[in-house]
Amino acid sequence: GKVICERAMYGPGRVWAHNSIGVTDPASTWYLAEGSTGGGMETWLLVQNPGEDSVRVAVTFQTGEGQVAPADLANVEIRARSRWTLKVNDYVPNNYNVSTQVQVKGEGKVICERAMYGPGRVWAHNSIGYARKGN
Repeated sequence: GKVICERAMYGPGRVWAHNSIGVTDPASTWYLAEGSTGGGMETWLLVQNPGEDSVRVAVTFQTGEGQVAPADLANVEIRARSRWTLKVNDYVPNNYNVSTQVQVKGEGKVICERAMYGPGRVWAHNSIGYARKGN
């Protein structure tokens, strides 16, 4: 049979919640629009490797001031069948306009999503990334 998947997450006391649809296929390039690290907001990047082998990815951020490509995010290893989580605020602090690109280096494919939380975590939302066609 066929299965339809989604993921829901609830904060303490269910003060906030977010939900994301499932992804049908992993890809080697992902784009995650919208994100903010300003005004007390938190943005998180979540990258899953569903494959049987480790993969390496490069993460870059696009902001209103230009691209940010941290050296320590140029060749991140993600083990097989695992998820890697990154707090975007640690790399692009106090920025209201942050989008993200995740590019697999070499072989392999991943799945990406972005979670965002409002100041004091009184609200939250989540979105899967956009996978570039043909990869």
